[in-house]
Amino acid sequence: MTAWERRIIGAFTGRYPASAAAAIGPASVPAGQGPEEEAPPVKAPRPLRIRPDRIFPGIDRAPPDDRESFLEAAESLEKRGLISLVWARHRKGEILSALVCRKAELLYEYAGEPSPRTGAETVRNLAETLAAKENHRVAAFLSFLAGNFTPLDAAGGIDLRAVEDLARLIRFLFDQDLYRPEHIWRKRVRGLTTRALSTALYGDSKRLEFLLNLFNPLLNRARRQGVIVPDFSLLDRSFPETFIAGNITLDFAGSHDSISIAGNILGLPLETILKLRRIQALSPGEDEEEAAVLMIENKETFFVLSESLRGYACFLYAGGHPNRAVRALVRLLAESGFRFYHAGDLDPDGILILQELAEIAEKTVVPLRMDADTFDRYRGCARKLEPPVLRRTALIDEATRSIPGMAELIRRIEETGMGVEQEIIDYRCAFP
Repeated sequence: MTAWERRIIGAFTGRYPASAAAAIGPASVPAGQGPEEEAPPVKAPRPLRIRPDRIFPGIDRAPPDDRESFLEAAESLEKRGLISLVWARHRKGEILSALVCRKAELLYEYAGEPSPRTGAETVRNLAETLAAKENHRVAAFLSFLAGNFTPLDAAGGIDLRAVEDLARLIRFLFDQDLYRPEHIWRKRVRGLTTRALSTALYGDSKRLEFLLNLFNPLLNRARRQGVIVPDFSLLDRSFPETFIAGNITLDFAGSHDSISIAGNILGLPLETILKLRRIQALSPGEDEEEAAVLMIENKETFFVLSESLRGYACFLYAGGHPNRAVRALVRLLAESGFRFYHAGDLDPDGILILQELAEIAEKTVVPLRMDADTFDRYRGCARKLEPPVLRRTALIDEATRSIPGMAELIRRIEETGMGVEQEIIDYRCAFP
Protein backbone atom coordinates (compact mmCIF):
# COMPACT_ATOMS: atom_id res chain seq x y z
CA MET A 1 0.00 0.00 0.00
CA THR A 2 1.44 3.37 -1.02
CA ALA A 3 1.57 6.43 1.22
CA TRP A 4 -1.17 8.13 -0.80
CA GLU A 5 -3.38 5.04 -0.63
CA ARG A 6 -3.03 5.01 3.17
CA ARG A 7 -3.85 8.71 3.26
CA ILE A 8 -6.96 8.33 1.10
CA ILE A 9 -8.17 5.36 3.14
CA GLY A 10 -7.46 7.27 6.35
CA ALA A 11 -9.56 10.18 5.13
CA PHE A 12 -12.55 7.87 4.63
CA THR A 13 -12.11 5.83 7.81
CA GLY A 14 -11.64 9.03 9.81
CA ARG A 15 -14.99 10.42 8.63
CA TYR A 16 -16.95 7.20 8.35
CA PRO A 17 -17.90 6.43 12.01
CA ALA A 18 -19.77 9.75 12.45
CA SER A 19 -21.25 9.83 8.95
CA ALA A 20 -24.72 8.93 7.71
CA ALA A 21 -23.11 6.11 5.76
CA ALA A 22 -22.35 4.30 9.03
CA ALA A 23 -25.76 4.85 10.64
CA ILE A 24 -27.49 1.80 12.07
CA GLY A 25 -31.27 1.71 12.15
CA PRO A 26 -33.25 1.57 15.41
CA ALA A 27 -33.41 -1.73 17.24
CA SER A 28 -36.39 -3.90 16.50
CA VAL A 29 -39.22 -3.94 19.03
CA PRO A 30 -39.71 -7.39 20.63
CA ALA A 31 -43.04 -9.04 19.94
CA GLY A 32 -45.77 -7.93 22.28
CA GLN A 33 -43.89 -4.84 23.45
CA GLY A 34 -44.96 -2.37 20.81
CA PRO A 35 -47.47 -1.69 18.06
CA GLU A 36 -47.67 -4.43 15.49
CA GLU A 37 -46.71 -2.46 12.42
CA GLU A 38 -44.85 -3.55 9.38
CA ALA A 39 -41.19 -2.60 9.69
CA PRO A 40 -40.15 0.20 7.33
CA PRO A 41 -37.91 -0.85 4.46
CA VAL A 42 -34.20 -0.66 5.22
CA LYS A 43 -32.58 2.08 3.22
CA ALA A 44 -29.24 1.51 1.59
CA PRO A 45 -26.49 3.40 3.43
CA ARG A 46 -25.55 6.71 1.89
CA PRO A 47 -22.14 6.68 0.17
CA LEU A 48 -19.36 8.71 1.73
CA ARG A 49 -18.13 11.47 -0.59
CA ILE A 50 -14.93 13.53 -0.13
CA ARG A 51 -13.51 16.32 -2.28
CA PRO A 52 -9.88 15.82 -3.35
CA ASP A 53 -8.71 19.03 -1.65
CA ARG A 54 -9.90 17.64 1.71
CA ILE A 55 -7.34 14.87 1.33
CA PHE A 56 -4.71 16.81 -0.62
CA PRO A 57 -4.94 20.52 0.31
CA GLY A 58 -3.67 22.73 -2.49
CA ILE A 59 -3.87 19.95 -5.07
CA ASP A 60 -4.45 22.48 -7.85
CA ARG A 61 -1.16 24.21 -7.07
CA ALA A 62 0.86 21.08 -6.30
CA PRO A 63 3.80 19.98 -8.46
CA PRO A 64 2.75 17.70 -11.34
CA ASP A 65 4.60 14.66 -9.92
CA ASP A 66 2.80 14.94 -6.54
CA ARG A 67 -0.55 15.38 -8.20
CA GLU A 68 0.08 12.41 -10.46
CA SER A 69 1.04 10.20 -7.47
CA PHE A 70 -2.21 11.12 -5.74
CA LEU A 71 -4.32 10.36 -8.83
CA GLU A 72 -2.53 7.04 -9.39
CA ALA A 73 -3.28 5.99 -5.81
CA ALA A 74 -6.94 6.96 -6.20
CA GLU A 75 -7.23 5.03 -9.47
CA SER A 76 -5.54 2.01 -7.87
CA LEU A 77 -8.13 1.93 -5.09
CA GLU A 78 -10.88 2.29 -7.68
CA LYS A 79 -9.58 -0.74 -9.63
CA ARG A 80 -9.78 -2.77 -6.39
CA GLY A 81 -13.45 -1.79 -6.09
CA LEU A 82 -12.87 0.13 -2.86
CA ILE A 83 -13.88 3.60 -4.09
CA SER A 84 -15.18 5.26 -7.21
CA LEU A 85 -13.93 8.48 -8.78
CA VAL A 86 -15.97 11.37 -10.12
CA TRP A 87 -14.14 13.39 -12.79
CA ALA A 88 -14.80 16.87 -14.07
CA ARG A 89 -16.81 16.80 -17.28
CA HIS A 90 -14.64 16.12 -20.31
CA ARG A 91 -11.52 16.02 -18.07
CA LYS A 92 -11.40 12.36 -17.05
CA GLY A 93 -7.98 11.41 -15.79
CA GLU A 94 -7.05 15.07 -15.31
CA ILE A 95 -9.36 16.90 -12.89
CA LEU A 96 -10.89 14.86 -10.08
CA SER A 97 -14.15 16.22 -8.58
CA ALA A 98 -14.77 13.71 -5.77
CA LEU A 99 -13.87 10.35 -4.29
CA VAL A 100 -16.83 8.17 -3.28
CA CYS A 101 -16.92 5.12 -1.01
CA ARG A 102 -20.04 2.95 -1.11
CA LYS A 103 -18.70 -0.02 0.86
CA ALA A 104 -16.59 1.21 3.75
CA GLU A 105 -16.31 -2.33 5.13
CA LEU A 106 -14.07 -3.19 2.19
CA LEU A 107 -11.80 -0.25 2.96
CA TYR A 108 -11.37 -1.38 6.56
CA GLU A 109 -10.69 -4.93 5.42
CA TYR A 110 -8.05 -3.74 2.94
CA ALA A 111 -6.43 -1.56 5.64
CA GLY A 112 -6.47 -4.43 8.13
CA GLU A 113 -8.60 -2.47 10.61
CA PRO A 114 -11.82 -3.46 12.39
CA SER A 115 -14.96 -1.89 10.97
CA PRO A 116 -16.74 0.32 13.53
CA ARG A 117 -20.11 -0.52 12.00
CA THR A 118 -19.50 -4.23 12.36
CA GLY A 119 -18.18 -3.59 15.86
CA ALA A 120 -21.29 -1.59 16.77
CA GLU A 121 -23.61 -4.32 15.51
CA THR A 122 -21.68 -6.94 17.50
CA VAL A 123 -21.90 -4.85 20.68
CA ARG A 124 -25.63 -4.32 20.15
CA ASN A 125 -26.18 -8.06 19.83
CA LEU A 126 -24.15 -8.79 22.97
CA ALA A 127 -25.95 -6.10 24.98
CA GLU A 128 -29.33 -7.50 23.92
CA THR A 129 -28.25 -11.00 24.97
CA LEU A 130 -26.93 -9.82 28.35
CA ALA A 131 -30.02 -7.69 29.03
CA ALA A 132 -32.28 -10.72 28.62
CA LYS A 133 -30.46 -12.47 31.50
CA GLU A 134 -30.54 -9.56 34.02
CA ASN A 135 -33.16 -8.03 36.29
CA HIS A 136 -34.77 -4.84 35.03
CA ARG A 137 -32.44 -2.47 36.89
CA VAL A 138 -29.25 -4.03 35.53
CA ALA A 139 -30.82 -4.62 32.11
CA ALA A 140 -31.86 -0.97 31.63
CA PHE A 141 -28.49 0.33 30.43
CA LEU A 142 -27.77 -2.85 28.45
CA SER A 143 -31.08 -2.43 26.62
CA PHE A 144 -30.15 1.17 25.91
CA LEU A 145 -26.86 -0.03 24.39
CA ALA A 146 -28.69 -2.59 22.27
CA GLY A 147 -30.73 0.15 20.64
CA ASN A 148 -28.40 3.15 20.67
CA PHE A 149 -24.78 2.02 20.35
CA THR A 150 -23.23 3.64 17.26
CA PRO A 151 -20.20 3.07 15.05
CA LEU A 152 -18.75 6.27 16.55
CA ASP A 153 -18.97 4.65 20.00
CA ALA A 154 -17.19 1.60 18.64
CA ALA A 155 -14.49 3.76 17.08
CA GLY A 156 -13.98 5.31 20.53
CA GLY A 157 -12.74 1.96 21.83
CA ILE A 158 -15.81 0.29 23.34
CA ASP A 159 -15.68 -3.42 22.52
CA LEU A 160 -17.31 -6.65 23.71
CA ARG A 161 -15.01 -7.03 26.70
CA ALA A 162 -15.70 -3.46 27.83
CA VAL A 163 -19.47 -4.05 27.70
CA GLU A 164 -19.17 -7.27 29.71
CA ASP A 165 -16.94 -5.57 32.29
CA LEU A 166 -19.28 -2.60 32.73
CA ALA A 167 -22.24 -4.95 33.10
CA ARG A 168 -20.35 -6.70 35.90
CA LEU A 169 -19.79 -3.38 37.68
CA ILE A 170 -23.44 -2.30 37.34
CA ARG A 171 -24.58 -5.68 38.65
CA PHE A 172 -22.26 -5.35 41.66
CA LEU A 173 -23.48 -1.85 42.54
CA PHE A 174 -27.13 -2.85 42.36
CA ASP A 175 -26.46 -6.00 44.39
CA GLN A 176 -24.74 -3.88 47.06
CA ASP A 177 -27.68 -1.44 47.10
CA LEU A 178 -25.30 1.43 46.32
CA TYR A 179 -27.10 2.93 43.35
CA ARG A 180 -29.50 5.23 45.18
CA PRO A 181 -28.72 8.96 44.90
CA GLU A 182 -28.99 9.49 48.66
CA HIS A 183 -26.13 7.05 49.18
CA ILE A 184 -23.68 8.93 47.04
CA TRP A 185 -20.86 10.38 49.12
CA ARG A 186 -22.56 9.01 52.23
CA LYS A 187 -21.90 5.34 51.70
CA ARG A 188 -19.08 3.63 49.84
CA VAL A 189 -18.30 0.01 49.11
CA ARG A 190 -17.46 -1.06 52.64
CA GLY A 191 -13.77 -1.72 53.14
CA LEU A 192 -12.84 -1.24 49.48
CA THR A 193 -11.12 1.63 47.73
CA THR A 194 -11.94 2.12 44.05
CA ARG A 195 -8.62 0.57 43.04
CA ALA A 196 -9.24 -2.41 45.36
CA LEU A 197 -12.72 -2.91 43.89
CA SER A 198 -11.27 -2.78 40.39
CA THR A 199 -8.74 -5.44 41.36
CA ALA A 200 -11.45 -7.61 42.91
CA LEU A 201 -13.68 -7.39 39.82
CA TYR A 202 -11.11 -7.44 37.02
CA GLY A 203 -7.69 -8.28 38.43
CA ASP A 204 -6.60 -4.85 37.19
CA SER A 205 -6.41 -1.89 39.57
CA LYS A 206 -7.03 0.69 36.83
CA ARG A 207 -9.65 -1.11 34.75
CA LEU A 208 -12.65 0.39 36.56
CA GLU A 209 -11.53 3.99 36.04
CA PHE A 210 -10.74 3.25 32.40
CA LEU A 211 -14.24 1.84 31.87
CA LEU A 212 -16.00 4.83 33.43
CA ASN A 213 -14.02 7.27 31.27
CA LEU A 214 -14.68 5.15 28.19
CA PHE A 215 -18.44 4.91 28.75
CA ASN A 216 -19.01 8.41 30.16
CA PRO A 217 -20.55 9.90 26.94
CA LEU A 218 -22.89 6.91 26.59
CA LEU A 219 -23.87 7.02 30.26
CA ASN A 220 -24.72 10.72 29.92
CA ARG A 221 -26.84 10.01 26.84
CA ALA A 222 -28.67 7.28 28.73
CA ARG A 223 -29.37 9.54 31.72
CA ARG A 224 -30.77 12.24 29.43
CA GLN A 225 -33.25 9.66 28.10
CA GLY A 226 -34.32 8.67 31.61
CA VAL A 227 -32.55 5.29 31.61
CA ILE A 228 -31.82 3.81 35.07
CA VAL A 229 -28.06 4.20 35.51
CA PRO A 230 -26.13 3.98 38.78
CA ASP A 231 -24.46 7.18 39.93
CA PHE A 232 -20.84 6.16 39.68
CA SER A 233 -19.60 9.22 41.58
CA LEU A 234 -19.19 7.09 44.71
CA LEU A 235 -16.28 5.47 42.84
CA ASP A 236 -14.62 8.80 42.09
CA ARG A 237 -11.09 8.85 43.46
CA SER A 238 -11.12 12.61 43.98
CA PHE A 239 -12.06 13.82 47.44
CA PRO A 240 -13.16 17.45 47.12
CA GLU A 241 -12.80 19.63 50.18
CA THR A 242 -12.56 23.27 51.12
CA PHE A 243 -11.99 25.62 54.07
CA ILE A 244 -14.42 27.75 56.02
CA ALA A 245 -13.92 30.25 58.86
CA GLY A 246 -15.92 32.78 60.82
CA ASN A 247 -18.21 33.32 63.76
CA ILE A 248 -20.52 30.49 62.80
CA THR A 249 -21.98 27.21 64.01
CA LEU A 250 -22.46 24.12 61.88
CA ASP A 251 -25.68 22.20 62.53
CA PHE A 252 -25.76 18.55 61.52
CA ALA A 253 -28.81 16.88 60.04
CA GLY A 254 -30.62 14.21 62.02
CA SER A 255 -29.15 15.28 65.35
CA HIS A 256 -28.95 18.14 67.80
CA ASP A 257 -25.18 18.36 67.39
CA SER A 258 -23.67 21.72 66.50
CA ILE A 259 -20.06 22.79 66.13
CA SER A 260 -18.95 26.34 66.79
CA ILE A 261 -15.82 27.31 64.87
CA ALA A 262 -15.57 30.89 66.14
CA GLY A 263 -12.03 32.11 65.63
CA ASN A 264 -10.88 28.98 63.79
CA ILE A 265 -10.39 27.73 60.24
CA LEU A 266 -11.98 24.38 59.46
CA GLY A 267 -11.32 22.06 56.54
CA LEU A 268 -14.45 20.27 55.32
CA PRO A 269 -14.63 17.33 52.88
CA LEU A 270 -17.70 16.90 50.73
CA GLU A 271 -18.92 13.90 52.72
CA THR A 272 -19.09 16.00 55.90
CA ILE A 273 -20.67 18.97 54.12
CA LEU A 274 -23.50 16.75 52.87
CA LYS A 275 -24.33 15.87 56.48
CA LEU A 276 -24.85 19.53 57.45
CA ARG A 277 -28.35 20.89 57.86
CA ARG A 278 -27.64 24.59 58.38
CA ILE A 279 -24.94 27.18 59.02
CA GLN A 280 -25.71 29.94 61.50
CA ALA A 281 -23.90 33.19 62.21
CA LEU A 282 -23.13 33.68 65.90
CA SER A 283 -23.31 37.47 65.58
CA PRO A 284 -24.71 38.43 62.19
CA GLY A 285 -24.28 42.15 62.87
CA GLU A 286 -26.79 44.85 62.18
CA ASP A 287 -29.09 42.60 60.18
CA GLU A 288 -29.98 39.82 62.60
CA GLU A 289 -31.79 37.82 59.90
CA GLU A 290 -29.11 37.78 57.24
CA ALA A 291 -25.36 37.35 57.73
CA ALA A 292 -22.68 37.81 55.08
CA VAL A 293 -20.12 35.40 53.62
CA LEU A 294 -17.01 36.45 51.73
CA MET A 295 -15.89 33.86 49.16
CA ILE A 296 -12.20 34.09 48.28
CA GLU A 297 -10.58 32.63 45.17
CA ASN A 298 -6.95 32.35 46.31
CA LYS A 299 -5.86 30.16 49.26
CA GLU A 300 -3.18 32.52 50.58
CA THR A 301 -5.63 35.43 50.51
CA PHE A 302 -8.25 33.29 52.24
CA PHE A 303 -5.96 32.46 55.15
CA VAL A 304 -4.84 36.06 55.56
CA LEU A 305 -8.33 37.60 55.41
CA SER A 306 -10.06 34.93 57.49
CA GLU A 307 -7.61 35.43 60.36
CA SER A 308 -9.05 38.88 61.01
CA LEU A 309 -12.69 37.70 61.28
CA ARG A 310 -13.70 41.26 60.43
CA GLY A 311 -16.49 42.54 58.25
CA TYR A 312 -18.13 39.18 57.52
CA ALA A 313 -19.67 36.44 59.60
CA CYS A 314 -18.17 33.76 57.36
CA PHE A 315 -15.20 33.30 55.00
CA LEU A 316 -15.23 30.53 52.37
CA TYR A 317 -12.28 29.37 50.26
CA ALA A 318 -13.56 29.02 46.68
CA GLY A 319 -10.31 27.70 45.22
CA GLY A 320 -10.82 28.85 41.64
CA HIS A 321 -13.64 27.24 39.69
CA PRO A 322 -15.69 25.64 42.49
CA ASN A 323 -15.38 21.94 43.17
CA ARG A 324 -18.28 19.87 44.50
CA ALA A 325 -17.43 20.65 48.12
CA VAL A 326 -17.53 24.40 47.46
CA ARG A 327 -20.74 24.03 45.47
CA ALA A 328 -22.43 22.14 48.30
CA LEU A 329 -21.34 24.74 50.89
CA VAL A 330 -22.47 27.66 48.74
CA ARG A 331 -25.90 26.09 48.33
CA LEU A 332 -26.11 25.45 52.09
CA LEU A 333 -25.07 29.03 52.90
CA ALA A 334 -27.73 30.31 50.49
CA GLU A 335 -30.37 28.12 52.14
CA SER A 336 -29.15 29.39 55.53
CA GLY A 337 -29.87 32.99 54.49
CA PHE A 338 -26.38 34.42 53.95
CA ARG A 339 -25.60 37.38 51.69
CA PHE A 340 -22.76 36.73 49.24
CA TYR A 341 -19.58 38.65 48.45
CA HIS A 342 -16.62 37.50 46.42
CA ALA A 343 -12.98 38.51 46.05
CA GLY A 344 -10.98 37.08 43.15
CA ASP A 345 -8.53 37.70 40.32
CA LEU A 346 -9.15 40.66 38.03
CA ASP A 347 -9.11 38.65 34.82
CA PRO A 348 -11.66 36.76 32.69
CA ASP A 349 -11.49 33.58 34.77
CA GLY A 350 -11.78 35.53 38.03
CA ILE A 351 -14.99 37.13 36.75
CA LEU A 352 -16.32 33.81 35.44
CA ILE A 353 -15.74 32.22 38.86
CA LEU A 354 -17.85 34.97 40.43
CA GLN A 355 -20.50 34.31 37.77
CA GLU A 356 -20.45 30.58 38.49
CA LEU A 357 -20.78 31.12 42.25
CA ALA A 358 -23.80 33.36 41.69
CA GLU A 359 -25.43 30.66 39.56
CA ILE A 360 -24.86 28.07 42.29
CA ALA A 361 -26.16 30.32 45.08
CA GLU A 362 -29.03 31.60 42.95
CA LYS A 363 -28.39 34.93 44.65
CA THR A 364 -26.62 38.16 43.82
CA VAL A 365 -22.89 38.02 44.55
CA VAL A 366 -21.26 41.38 45.23
CA PRO A 367 -17.62 41.63 44.10
CA LEU A 368 -15.03 42.97 46.55
CA ARG A 369 -12.29 45.09 44.97
CA MET A 370 -13.02 43.66 41.54
CA ASP A 371 -13.36 46.99 39.73
CA ALA A 372 -11.57 49.34 37.37
CA ASP A 373 -10.11 51.48 40.18
CA THR A 374 -8.38 48.46 41.72
CA PHE A 375 -7.18 47.36 38.28
CA ASP A 376 -5.70 50.81 37.60
CA ARG A 377 -3.94 50.84 40.97
CA TYR A 378 -2.16 47.54 40.26
CA ARG A 379 -1.79 47.97 36.50
CA GLY A 380 2.01 48.20 36.84
CA CYS A 381 2.13 44.74 38.42
CA ALA A 382 -0.41 43.12 36.12
CA ARG A 383 0.44 40.07 34.02
CA LYS A 384 0.01 39.62 30.27
CA LEU A 385 -2.90 37.38 29.33
CA GLU A 386 -2.68 34.87 26.47
CA PRO A 387 -5.23 35.34 23.62
CA PRO A 388 -7.26 32.19 24.53
CA VAL A 389 -7.64 33.54 28.08
CA LEU A 390 -8.72 36.97 26.83
CA ARG A 391 -11.32 35.41 24.54
CA ARG A 392 -13.03 33.95 27.60
CA THR A 393 -14.57 37.37 28.27
CA ALA A 394 -17.14 36.32 25.64
CA LEU A 395 -18.46 33.82 28.21
CA ILE A 396 -19.35 36.53 30.73
CA ASP A 397 -23.13 36.90 30.70
CA GLU A 398 -25.20 40.08 30.78
CA ALA A 399 -26.24 39.60 34.41
CA THR A 400 -22.58 39.65 35.49
CA ARG A 401 -21.71 42.56 33.20
CA SER A 402 -24.54 44.56 34.75
CA ILE A 403 -22.99 44.39 38.24
CA PRO A 404 -21.93 47.97 39.15
CA GLY A 405 -18.36 48.57 37.98
CA MET A 406 -17.96 45.20 36.25
CA ALA A 407 -18.40 46.42 32.66
CA GLU A 408 -15.62 48.97 33.15
CA LEU A 409 -13.30 46.31 34.60
CA ILE A 410 -13.95 44.03 31.63
CA ARG A 411 -13.20 46.93 29.29
CA ARG A 412 -9.85 47.56 31.04
CA ILE A 413 -8.91 43.88 30.72
CA GLU A 414 -9.81 43.76 27.02
CA GLU A 415 -8.09 47.04 26.16
CA THR A 416 -4.84 46.26 27.98
CA GLY A 417 -4.73 42.48 27.57
CA MET A 418 -3.65 42.34 31.21
CA GLY A 419 -4.93 40.73 34.41
CA VAL A 420 -4.32 41.41 38.11
CA GLU A 421 -3.77 38.48 40.47
CA GLN A 422 -5.64 38.57 43.74
CA GLU A 423 -2.53 37.88 45.85
CA ILE A 424 -1.07 41.32 45.18
CA ILE A 425 -4.17 43.28 46.27
CA ASP A 426 -4.22 45.06 49.65
CA TYR A 427 -7.67 44.46 51.14
CA ARG A 428 -7.17 46.39 54.37
CA CYS A 429 -9.15 49.38 53.15
CA ALA A 430 -12.07 47.08 52.33
CA PHE A 431 -12.62 46.11 55.98
CA PRO A 432 -14.02 48.29 58.75
